[in-house]
Amino acid sequence: MTELLIVSKPRGRIHKWIYGQYKEYLSEISFDKSGSLTLDVNATGGQLRPYNEGDIAMRFKTPDIKVILKQVSLWLRQTYDSTTYDIDVELWSDNDGVPGSKIATLGTLSVSANTFTEYQITGLDVELDPNTYYWIYCPKPSDHHASSDLRLECSTSNVYDDGYVWTSNNGQYSDYDLHMKLVFGGYHEISFDFIYAGAAEKRLEITFTSSTGLSKITVNDQDTGTDLTKEESIPQADNYVVKLVVTDGVDYDLAGSLQRWLYFNKTSITLDDLNVSEAYIQEIEYGADGGVLRIDDDPAGDLVGSANETIQFTDILVPFRKLEWISGGGEVLILGVE
Repeated sequence: MTELLIVSKPRGRIHKWIYGQYKEYLSEISFDKSGSLTLDVNATGGQLRPYNEGDIAMRFKTPDIKVILKQVSLWLRQTYDSTTYDIDVELWSDNDGVPGSKIATLGTLSVSANTFTEYQITGLDVELDPNTYYWIYCPKPSDHHASSDLRLECSTSNVYDDGYVWTSNNGQYSDYDLHMKLVFGGYHEISFDFIYAGAAEKRLEITFTSSTGLSKITVNDQDTGTDLTKEESIPQADNYVVKLVVTDGVDYDLAGSLQRWLYFNKTSITLDDLNVSEAYIQEIEYGADGGVLRIDDDPAGDLVGSANETIQFTDILVPFRKLEWISGGGEVLILGVE
């Protein structure tokens, strides 16, 4: 009689456990943005009268980052004694080189000076897209005296390449610009995925080659100050929006790169964590600070290593139920048996 004996061979898997170290994850994201958050169109020498022109508008282009319109200045005067006349100021979209539709009413300017004077609308908070054309739009005042006696200062030659004047009665004045100043707030936005399901903590780091004008950095709306390093904790998420916020009205030059990092901060590991029935140390690679690795909560079995030292266990199996870094850190190569 012949007996058949079936033997099940256990399966082994290699695990790498890392603690106290940072690992780059995916490729870096580069950025390079420069410009100014003040548009100052010093257009003088001419004037426009609403009574003759109807609605008067000035085209402009936003910088290469997302901006928030904070302030509008126009230079105006009136021609009748000390009377004060009102004129509304609006923001319009662009429609292939002419005003499109109204986005917002920005405010009303009350003009009393009889020489050209700067009149401001402040406290605005209108978000605009980057590299996009818009219009500062002044409807003709409904009051006959206001439309007749108000004047808007302008140039009679081109002083601003991305803009020109348009009026509802006479169309485009390609060589005219309004005397106008716009002040923006702004930020460069970096949006990206960070999909990772392991034991490490997600970290981010920005390296600047230029940070002119930077006022703060936010990560998913969390303020990190003016720098972002991999040593800082951040909100854990699958998607991130990093904003490089620029001080209102200043020139900016933001260049550099953003790197995603994994920070391994689990100080101990067990058979249950590895989902194995047995586990053996094959190699320990200590980090830059060296370290002490404890086996099964027994100080007598501490494995001490110096900076960047590697210990290999080739002739002997070192079993464990639990490993814990008491100090320092590094990488441990583990053979797990299911």
